[in-house]
Amino acid sequence: MNRLGHAEKIWLLLLALTLAGAWLAETGHAGWPLTFVVAGLIAIKGRLVIDHYMAITTAHPRIRRILHGFVTLVPLMVIFSHGWGDVLRRITTLH
Repeated sequence: MNRLGHAEKIWLLLLALTLAGAWLAETGHAGWPLTFVVAGLIAIKGRLVIDHYMAITTAHPRIRRILHGFVTLVPLMVIFSHGWGDVLRRITTLH
């Protein structure tokens, strides 16, 4: 019997988290709890990809910080867009 390697286990975890996100989206329950769960899934998946598939441990620390900052910023933007979407639209609209 073949044993799964570390990369395969991470890939299966990413697949499970993606399926969980798709299942949550199909429930149709929009609200703060779902927003926080989706933001958390994005953060976890992003961090897993960066840490296990991008060979980030050998990269310059500045690059690691930028990538980790990005994977923190995206879930925060999901939360902000849910709660303050009108404000974000006004800030990012050109006219």
